Amino acid sequence: MDYVVHIVNVALVYAALAASLNLVLGYGGMASMAHAALFGVGAYTSALVTMHLGVNFLVGMAAGAAVAGAVGIALALPSLRIRDEYLILFTCAFQLVVWGLMVNEVTVTGGETGLSGIPRATLLGLRFTTPRSYLPLVAALVAAMFLGCWRVSHSPFGRVLRCIREDEAATASLGKDVLRFKALTFLVGGAMAGAAGGLLAHYNAYVNPVSFSLDASILLVAMVVLGGSANMLGSVVGSALLIGIPEALRFVPGTATLIAPLRTAIFGALLVLFMRFRPEGLLPEHLRLRRRRRASIPELSPDEVAKLVNLDEWAPLDQNLVPMLEVKGLSRSFGGIVAVNGFSMALTPGRVTTLIGPNGCGKTTVFNLVSGFLAPDDGRIWLRGEDVTRLRPHELVRRGVIRSWQDVRIFRSKTLLGNVMAAMPRQLGESLLALFLRPREVARQERENERRAMAYLCFVGLADKAFELAGELSFAEQKELSLARLLASRCSILLLDEPASGLDRASIEAMGREIVRLAQAGRTICLVEHNLDVVKDLSDDSVFMDQGRVVRKATPQELMRDPELARIYFGG
Repeated sequence: MDYVVHIVNVALVYAALAASLNLVLGYGGMASMAHAALFGVGAYTSALVTMHLGVNFLVGMAAGAAVAGAVGIALALPSLRIRDEYLILFTCAFQLVVWGLMVNEVTVTGGETGLSGIPRATLLGLRFTTPRSYLPLVAALVAAMFLGCWRVSHSPFGRVLRCIREDEAATASLGKDVLRFKALTFLVGGAMAGAAGGLLAHYNAYVNPVSFSLDASILLVAMVVLGGSANMLGSVVGSALLIGIPEALRFVPGTATLIAPLRTAIFGALLVLFMRFRPEGLLPEHLRLRRRRRASIPELSPDEVAKLVNLDEWAPLDQNLVPMLEVKGLSRSFGGIVAVNGFSMALTPGRVTTLIGPNGCGKTTVFNLVSGFLAPDDGRIWLRGEDVTRLRPHELVRRGVIRSWQDVRIFRSKTLLGNVMAAMPRQLGESLLALFLRPREVARQERENERRAMAYLCFVGLADKAFELAGELSFAEQKELSLARLLASRCSILLLDEPASGLDRASIEAMGREIVRLAQAGRTICLVEHNLDVVKDLSDDSVFMDQGRVVRKATPQELMRDPELARIYFGG
């Protein structure tokens, strides 16, 4: 019986460990192969602190969590700007380096022999020595770690992580600091892994490098993938299966000698099979999505929608205001190709300005420069008199400049409600400190944001689909959802990249009415558009571009009457 309880204890520790990896891999989409190294760092740190300082095991676990979290940050910083395949290689190399240190630093880690004589856990005068006596303690500590991971994953912070996993550029365009969220995720994941390592070290009273090898990292990835990526309960299921099944097979005659050498091969085969036939794992991310009660967010009246959306917050307009956004002498080259050459324009509140010109003339490149996704070679961007030329996308959004995308770039695996809520600024729940220290305020703001998000969906006519996945929408509905996200950001300057492309006439007219209504309410709007009817109907001013240069600025009607511009635009 003690052996069964021992397996349960180990499986519980690995469940907490898999949950911490699920934050990084499942929610954040960062394929780390170094989680066993962080697990080992926590185990060795806790063991050394308690052995040499004589402190309680909880202090050792806290020290292990702190050191592993710091190592997680050190692992994250150089790897945040590389693509997924290189992240796998980098973290795999990191895992091998840390494991090598555990083996070779004999005076600290005991080398291959490991460390023995680690103090057993004691708490409130109780000493835990047997698997049965440890079970309540392990269950309580693992539950605390698991709830911590659950709290992070089911919060505005976790919502941003899922957005980053799906589309980093789109997430940055909504005002989220992608690098900050990635680094904090590695910090939290590493700290939780370190705490789990400390718990296992004191439970076994012994640690050695075998438990923290690359094979252990593969085992953890298998737990997350098989149980269900981005589903915390899936981590528990994956741990129970991959810890429990091999142990159960030991009691099958003739298999005891085969399990150990074939363990890695079995895990690898399971990973291949699941990735081929059930990539979402046993418990998919959206397992409970359809069960959510629509009554959790009450229906809104038209008056409530108008109050929550509040289109008039920038009115009344002062037509004598200086331009909100000025671009002067902007240039950008890619090798020998000059995409933008000395581009200048000014955007005024309450007016719609359109960039037009033939394909490849540099319109979208201008948007990428103004929104911070590209750095200019020359020129300056001024926002309300402030030089914002070198600001990053999320910093510009916080100052009121947001852009849409020609290819929409909604978060297809999130609900419509989740898409809109992801764009809302200044969310308390995106701060880890507020998440744990101010839970009531976070919950209250989340409820308010849900109501406001529903109001924006009502504004664009999509409230009845709020709990559907965005990937199930038609293209016209995705365009409307994109507009709702822009409104939710509460930005005053909207850069819309071909909002009418791919839409039928009725959808174009509806989109046009919404854009005009936003301009009348005081927004500053700039469009890139090829549909000349849309340009003529919506625009107050137009800028004609060719070969990266501004050819002429005038009203749409004046530009369309110019035969030279028609020749450039249509050819011939």
